[in-house]
Amino acid sequence: MEPSILLVDDEVNVLRSLRRVLQRAGFKVSVAESGPEALEYLKTSDVSIIVTDYRMPDMTGADLLREVKIHWPEIINIVLSGHADFNSVVELLNQGLAIKFLQKPWNENELITTIQQAQQLYCKRIAQHERDQLLLGSVTALIEIDENGKINRFNAPAQSLFSGLYSFVDDYIINIDAQPNKDDLTAFLSNKTNMLFIARKCAESEKEYEFILERYWSDDFCQLLKLSVNPSKSSDKFLIESFGDFLIKEPAFYQQLNEYEGENTSYTVIFIGIAKFELIADLLDYQSAYEFTHLLAKVLHNTFGEKVRMCQKHSNQFMLSVPHASNDATLLAALNKTMSLFSDAIPQRYKGMSLELYGVYGIFPEDVLSGKELINHLSLNMNYLAKKQQRFFTRFDAELVNDYRKNFELSRLLFKAIDNEEFSLYFQPKIDLKTHKVSGAEVLIRWYEPTKYGWVSPGLFIPISECDGQIISIGRWVISQSCKTLKYWAENNTGVRVLAINLSARQLKDDPDWIDFMLECLSRNNLESSQLVFELTETYLIEDFAICEQQLIRLRTLGFKLLIDDFGVGYSSLGYLSKLPVDGVKLDRALIADIESSLAMQSMIRNITRMSHDLNLKVVAEGVETAYQCELIKKLGCDYIQGYYYSEPLEQDDFCNYLNHFNSQGAQ
Repeated sequence: MEPSILLVDDEVNVLRSLRRVLQRAGFKVSVAESGPEALEYLKTSDVSIIVTDYRMPDMTGADLLREVKIHWPEIINIVLSGHADFNSVVELLNQGLAIKFLQKPWNENELITTIQQAQQLYCKRIAQHERDQLLLGSVTALIEIDENGKINRFNAPAQSLFSGLYSFVDDYIINIDAQPNKDDLTAFLSNKTNMLFIARKCAESEKEYEFILERYWSDDFCQLLKLSVNPSKSSDKFLIESFGDFLIKEPAFYQQLNEYEGENTSYTVIFIGIAKFELIADLLDYQSAYEFTHLLAKVLHNTFGEKVRMCQKHSNQFMLSVPHASNDATLLAALNKTMSLFSDAIPQRYKGMSLELYGVYGIFPEDVLSGKELINHLSLNMNYLAKKQQRFFTRFDAELVNDYRKNFELSRLLFKAIDNEEFSLYFQPKIDLKTHKVSGAEVLIRWYEPTKYGWVSPGLFIPISECDGQIISIGRWVISQSCKTLKYWAENNTGVRVLAINLSARQLKDDPDWIDFMLECLSRNNLESSQLVFELTETYLIEDFAICEQQLIRLRTLGFKLLIDDFGVGYSSLGYLSKLPVDGVKLDRALIADIESSLAMQSMIRNITRMSHDLNLKVVAEGVETAYQCELIKKLGCDYIQGYYYSEPLEQDDFCNYLNHFNSQGAQ
């Protein structure tokens, strides 16, 4: 990675001299004659290293680097200044705002060496940031190791999969193997092999497992390894060996599909599995679980006959190839028959258990271009059914596969969205029904992806960012930009001094420093904590009541306002209002949508409002789109209104114009 250096100094001659030295050494160099000019440059350009003077008239080097740390924390900062500034610069070093102080006049060799070291540190910092995001957000079990195989850290899925992993931090991968093979480790670390197999015995069950380590992510500093259980070794007790030619190995199964394709023969591939198999094995015993696996194989054999070939894909899953593809009705009839026969054949002692099958099928060449592709797609569909706990048989869903691919690509693109300034904030006004003025606004993030997707719906990219952990950096960006907006509105006398921000559960649980970051943003923009209102969904509050209560108490203690968002749908949550340290509720828009035609809904909103007021809580009605809805909301006693009846979400300039017009006329 070529270093991009920004030189900041108010002395033009110094900039010219520095630039000449660094360009001769092969570095890419840009210059700025002040701190404000440097900040403007950073908004549009990628910079890896800043070399700044300390004493400058418009903005000191210290003030510049504090801004850089907030908005571009990955940049490496170096201070180049006179001896008189030594004590002040030492303070910058102690605060972590700069890595080194170079004295004027500079030593050319020392300067170049320092730049080279800074570039290495920058690359390391960027790489670590990417690994942090992957470790934090991935549901895949991941272990981070250095170039020697030393374990640095791991994520929660890895810990749950491999008990006792804590004891191996700062130890080596090979040492967690019951039968270590250093040659295999050496081959894996040198990229000669793609997999490393580790044998472990489970203390509880005495069963021996074999784990697979695969290369998941690598950079110049560390590797992330994917940890999984090897089903072919760890599930030996579940593997079926009988049924003659009907049951074949996985390579032979693929070969069978290749032969069909070579003969231009259409075929169907069926995936079928036992729901919650691992739970069943844990609750009962492995012999019982094997009985169910064997029973399913027997039922499949009896249902589909000798012409069908079957492969045991996993301990609880089988793949079947059916020549001369049948229609949907025939296949579904066969699969439903399988379910019925399986239920009837379950031994009497297990009749009280809920044993269900689920599956998906696809037809070649109608659905896909190759057997391997078909199997990959069916596997994705099976994973989806398992995660959603959906127990039925269905045909391969191409849209689901496309969604998986799209979500994966969007996740990748999100990593660069902040750096590329692809996000923007929109503001939807909140109307105070007592003053008939705009009292504040909700902050809504928008993403324009320039290479392929254009405007991406928040309903799509927010869940993705929640899943992969990027919501933490996105949430920080929203807070930082919101604080700047409030400062701008105050300077321009807009009259609006409160913003409502949607708070992610992951910010509360997985970003321990975000509150400190937020307080710093408030301080820098001369704002008070009461100017930020955080909206949290009712779902999160109810599901994680014990966790969120402590977090909310802390936020309230600091002076922030809190609202329960999407209130009143799906949970009997009224009793929580007296327990949670919140300032109000925001009625779910689904309640408002039915308010015109439903007296019961009007009564429900009236009761929620009365009870909230009894608890000294404010009530916000969102999703108000018609004049009649607005009048009903006023009569029912709500305090604030938000919705398209008054305004859609607006960009900052349009929002300010709206304020000037609306507050001059008042609400109707």
